[in-house]
Amino acid sequence: MAMQNYFDYAATCPMSELSIRSYAKAASEYPFNPSSKHRGGREAHKALEEAREKCARVLSVMPEQLVFTSGATESISMVFESLLWQKKPGRVIISRIEHDAVKSFIPLLKEKGWDVVQLKAKDGIVKAEDVKAALTEETRLVSIMSVNNVNGAVEDVNAISAVIREYEKSLKHRIIFFSDSVQALGKVGLSLSESGIDAASFSAHKIGGPRGVGMLYVRKKELIRSLAPAGGQEGGMRGGTENLASIISFSDALEDIYHERAEKEKRMAALNKRLREGLSEAGLLINSPDGASPYILNVSSPLPSEVFTRMLDDRGFSVSSGSACSNNARKGENIIEVMGYGRERAMSSIRISMFDSTSEKEVEDLIATVKEMKSEF
Repeated sequence: MAMQNYFDYAATCPMSELSIRSYAKAASEYPFNPSSKHRGGREAHKALEEAREKCARVLSVMPEQLVFTSGATESISMVFESLLWQKKPGRVIISRIEHDAVKSFIPLLKEKGWDVVQLKAKDGIVKAEDVKAALTEETRLVSIMSVNNVNGAVEDVNAISAVIREYEKSLKHRIIFFSDSVQALGKVGLSLSESGIDAASFSAHKIGGPRGVGMLYVRKKELIRSLAPAGGQEGGMRGGTENLASIISFSDALEDIYHERAEKEKRMAALNKRLREGLSEAGLLINSPDGASPYILNVSSPLPSEVFTRMLDDRGFSVSSGSACSNNARKGENIIEVMGYGRERAMSSIRISMFDSTSEKEVEDLIATVKEMKSEF
């Protein structure tokens, strides 16, 4: 469902009409527990596996490599909590621009004796050579997100994977390469089978699916050990009765967003370019790097983020002063500042995020409105 002048799709995307219909149909047709052995349970289980197979086809992976979860945060937690099973702490490498769902594990890991290295990300990009320099024999996990949720920076996960795999040849253990790929799903070219990524997190509500459902891709299940297998659902990776209606709705939303993907990306790139040009003319500074996701644009105005966001809201435009998740938490390191910009510019940044349903008129109206507001800067 499209919303007029809504530019906060990176926070959440309203459910599409297709997803709503899919959810309602699935909830009505499959009211039974997929683990039950009676006919209704078997039919529900079949529908569950068909949804998994659909997602696998879209992503060109094997069905058994996909684990349905309650969302990306749980998927991320499964990967990091798995480290706690290891008898001896090692090194974990993450970037300073990771989502808070990743960075929130830093205190716990340090308390348990893990060596946590945070890599710089000048201009929003994590360099493969910096990853290489941080690798040691004790490294167990490298976590670099595919697309940044604040500035849209697209990381070169293939190059990062290559240096990890090369270094790994001298070791007797696997270094898990995890990538939070929430903002990449259906929006930028990400090939799980070719990237060398071992695990990746996804969320349905970022692509027009329902909230409360996500997915974890794991190249080899033995790499991730669940802390809570419970009833053994999801191949023993994630216990608990599956949210079947949401899973089926998610699979349909995923298939839909990948339909005519190339044409959609081309159109979004044109809208992003127009926004960059128009907002620059209005006196705003562009923070998103060249080559960033066409769905996310971060800019700075002469006003504090909260003030400019509220002014736009008063005029009917929904944008964000940062990650919606971090708005509920204590303010940590500002990602725009980490990119190398000054504190003042970082604290005046806003995120404009679009979706396939964003229209040219909405973009032009936003540009015109910002230009009208220029006298108030």
